[in-house]
Amino acid sequence: MLATASQKEAIAIRRELRDLPKDGWEQVGEGGGKLWELYRGGRWRHRITDVRISVDGRSLWIKTAPTSPE
Repeated sequence: MLATASQKEAIAIRRELRDLPKDGWEQVGEGGGKLWELYRGGRWRHRITDVRISVDGRSLWIKTAPTSPE
């Protein structure tokens, strides 16, 4: 199958949107998503453990994990 660069990018974006949330990744766009929950919300005992730039270069994918209680 022949594909142009824009078609390959669209396929990569669709795969990213389908697969990364299944693996526990959360997309953070321009508005910040639910990052505020890490500081003031119900996930204040969680930490960002990994960050990945999205294929389109306009958002980030983050992975969080709970910290041990002290």
